[in-house]
Amino acid sequence: MGRHLSRPHPLPIPVLIALTLFMMGSAMGATLTVGPRESIQTAIDGAGEGDVIVVEAGVYMEKLVLDEGIVLRGIGRPKIDAGGSGSGITLQSEGAVVLGFEVSGSGPGEREAGIRVLAENCTVTDNLVVGNGIGILLQDVKGVIIRRNEVLRNEVGIFLETSRGNEISSNRIAENGEGIHVARNNIFESITASDSGGVSIKYRPKTEASTLMVSEIGYSGAYQGNIVSRNELLNNGQNAYDDGDNLWYDGEVGNHYDDFDAIDEGCRDRNRDGVCDSTREIPGGSSVDKYPVASEDAVRRYRNVSGDFELILYRSTFSPGEEIPLDFKAAENFNGRVDLLASGFALDSGSDSGSEMSEAGSVISSQPMVGSMGTVTFAAPFEDGSYLFRIRDASKCEDDEILSLFFDVMVPHLTADAASASTCDSVNVSYTGAPGSEGDWIGLYRVGSEDDSPISRRYLDGTNNGTLAFVMPSSAGMYEFRIFGDDSADNLAASGPVEVGASSGVRIKAYPANVRSGEAITVSFWGAKPNSAIGMYEMTRPDKYMLAMQWTRGRSCGTMTFRAPSTPGRYDFRFFEDNVYRKLMGASNVVIVN
Repeated sequence: MGRHLSRPHPLPIPVLIALTLFMMGSAMGATLTVGPRESIQTAIDGAGEGDVIVVEAGVYMEKLVLDEGIVLRGIGRPKIDAGGSGSGITLQSEGAVVLGFEVSGSGPGEREAGIRVLAENCTVTDNLVVGNGIGILLQDVKGVIIRRNEVLRNEVGIFLETSRGNEISSNRIAENGEGIHVARNNIFESITASDSGGVSIKYRPKTEASTLMVSEIGYSGAYQGNIVSRNELLNNGQNAYDDGDNLWYDGEVGNHYDDFDAIDEGCRDRNRDGVCDSTREIPGGSSVDKYPVASEDAVRRYRNVSGDFELILYRSTFSPGEEIPLDFKAAENFNGRVDLLASGFALDSGSDSGSEMSEAGSVISSQPMVGSMGTVTFAAPFEDGSYLFRIRDASKCEDDEILSLFFDVMVPHLTADAASASTCDSVNVSYTGAPGSEGDWIGLYRVGSEDDSPISRRYLDGTNNGTLAFVMPSSAGMYEFRIFGDDSADNLAASGPVEVGASSGVRIKAYPANVRSGEAITVSFWGAKPNSAIGMYEMTRPDKYMLAMQWTRGRSCGTMTFRAPSTPGRYDFRFFEDNVYRKLMGASNVVIVN
């Protein structure tokens, strides 16, 4: 009988690191062990390049200086306490490694830190850095790796000064006055990333090298900036600040900001990929995080919670007969079921009120609840109306209700407010019975075209009923509007056709008529010449004193956007045949800037 050889399981990353360091120590230098009643610095002073110093658990009231390329490894998270002055650990030799310590008690000076890095190609990983003026400080270094550290309750979590080519990633940086601060005092670009914490960047103009795509960079060291990604920024006084133009993502994922990870903070995750659909602007300059991490609150949910029990829907309205997936959570060993009931109200698609249903409170269907969490599937009733799901405890004689969640059944409907319009006119589209998903949208189409080729589209942002304004195309023809659910190409309903004819005459209109400084002003125009231009003016000022000018770019009609001036007053927009002779074709209504 032959012997069966099984494939070994891969080792966890921390174990691999420990083994790697042990092998380094065995192959390149000696391994020394320091106990609680011994001096770590004495061991460091006696160590040579490539040695490994293993420090056992305990509290060490020392200020350590690594002046050789050694590995300082903690077992059981030994604590280095600087006692309120100076720096806890200073790395001043290339290739030094600090792994597995708690470091606290640094002084309040601007160059004092829990861990201070003054040499290139050092590594600081898997440490807890807490209660310092500066948690981790990098000064005029490159090639340093700051990874998987917890940096908590410091005045500044991580501070990079005049440093480049470093990796700051996968750190949890929380409850600091400022999460990460990068001071740019040279011509190189700085970028930082952390699994949790804040980021701030001080910066001078970037070099040509800093314009490379992340995919061209990788972590090979070819890129001269610091790479900042996959950091979690939580409960810092300021999560992020960057007065330059830096990279805040690694090509796939950016950072998690607790002030930008939910719908009400501007983060929407319509495709549920864990990344916000929109970029996050970093305060202070032109930097953006293209892939900020989204939380579960970036996906619209309709839910009800009571103790250990929860019911969750990802939309609030369903079409008659449609499948309804209902997520639930329950207490351990719960014996119960979910009922689908009529709530007692029939929906009237023409108003917000409902009429009473005759079968109020009757159970339509039921599903058993198996396990402490899962999904049960129901079919939506065929009658429009308001319904509810209800959790009941089957082990009790009274079959008590524990929790309920309401939803509606309604056929989606679209109506355009005009059967005909001119090119570039605005047409209002009213909708009812939209599913209520974050990704529901309405598209403008040429009649007969495929669903995957909208001329323009607008998201409904979770609303079931409402009205949206669309600008009709600049080409005459027959058009219609279609509604879709949850960012899909599943056509739920279409409006009647809108006949668009060529516009005649010259018109220009600006809206809204009252704005605040810096807000957007949309200008619609009709009858433009090939070289026409539109200028923004303070009322009564001559045509040569424009505040801003935009060209129509050969369009006969269309829209453009201006930014309201910073000075309050009365303004208008003037329509010219060209911007050379400025033959005036027309002027808009007055816009008041407050």
